[in-house]
Amino acid sequence: MRAMKGDLSPDTILVYVGSNPDDAIGENVIKLPFLRALGDAFTGARITWVAGLGPAQFDGPLKPLAGGLIDEFITDLHLSDNPLAVFGIRPPLAGRRFGLIIDTQHLPTRTLRLRRVPHECFVSPAWRYAFSDRKPPGGARDGGTLAERLLALAAAAAGRPLRPSHIAPLSEAWHGAARALLPGGPVYVGLAPGAGRQGTGKCWPLERFVALARDQSSKDRVPVFFLGPDEENWLADLRQGVPGAQFPEWERAGVPGPIKGPPLVVALARRLAVAVANCSGTGHLLAAGGAPMVSLFASTDPAKFAPYTPDLTAIRAQDFGADGIEAIPLDAVVGAVDSRLAAPQSPV
Repeated sequence: MRAMKGDLSPDTILVYVGSNPDDAIGENVIKLPFLRALGDAFTGARITWVAGLGPAQFDGPLKPLAGGLIDEFITDLHLSDNPLAVFGIRPPLAGRRFGLIIDTQHLPTRTLRLRRVPHECFVSPAWRYAFSDRKPPGGARDGGTLAERLLALAAAAAGRPLRPSHIAPLSEAWHGAARALLPGGPVYVGLAPGAGRQGTGKCWPLERFVALARDQSSKDRVPVFFLGPDEENWLADLRQGVPGAQFPEWERAGVPGPIKGPPLVVALARRLAVAVANCSGTGHLLAAGGAPMVSLFASTDPAKFAPYTPDLTAIRAQDFGADGIEAIPLDAVVGAVDSRLAAPQSPV
C-alpha cells in the first residue's frame, strides 16, 4: 500500500462493482449517493463503471437516475476468484490507466487483480483497506449501511467526509408525469408490498397491506400501491379490496411511453407524504425520491440494508419476538405511519 496525502484530482476514475451479472435494481439504487458523491468531489473526472458481465442497469432502466455521471461502461471484465489468477502475465484492461480506481467489493483475489491496472490512487475495502492507498477519514471501520460503506470509499478517495443528498435528481419530464398521475391536494400514502423475488421472507403479508390501506382511507388519505412486474397478479384483488386506491404505474393514461419504470417510481415518491415498504428495490427507489419511509425488516438487518434517507422508521420482526416478518403487527405499522406524518421532514 502506498501512503498518499494531499488532494487528489484524477482526470479518470474506474469504479469496479463486480464480475457477476448486473441484474438487481435495489443494489444499484443504493450506489446512487456514492456516484453523486464522486461527481461532486471530482468535478470533470471521466467515470468508467464496471457493473458486471452483461448490460448495466445504469445504462438501461436506471439511466435517468445516473444523471449523466457515468461516461463509459465496461461490461466484459471478468476477474476470477481463483488465487492463481493474481499472477497472470497481463494485467486487466491492458493499455488503460486511471487516476483513481475504486474497488467496491471485498474479495481479495479480485482486488489484487484489479490493483494491477495502472493507476495513481487505488481504494478498496478488502481486508479492512489493507490493499488501499487511502482509508476513510477516521480510519477503516466495520458496519454501517451499504450506502454508508460506499460513501466511506468515496470519502477515502476525497480525503474528507462526503454527505450527498438522499434525493436522486430527475428532469422535469419525470416530475411533470408524476404530478399528472398524482395531482396536488390529497395526502398520498405509498405502499410497496413486494420484494423482488418472492419466497425470500421479506414480504409482510399482503392482507396486512390491504388493512393498512383501508386504515389510511378511513383517515382521508389516498393509498398509492407500487407493484412490480412480478406482482401484476395482485392488481385485481387490490383494486377490489381497496376502493379509491391509486396504481400510478399501471394507470399511465396521457403519460409518454418512455416515462416509466424505476425512475417514474422515484418521481412519484416526491408526491407521497409517507411510504411503507419491505426491504426491497422499490423501497430504495421511494427513499431516493424523497418519500419519508417506514421500512419493514425480518430476514435482513436494517443496520446494513436500510435505505439511504434521514426520514426513516425501521420496524424489525425481531422486536416482536420472532424472526418471521409476519410477526410485525398491523398496529405497529399504522402507528409508525401516523408518527412519520406528524414528524418534520428533511428539505427536498
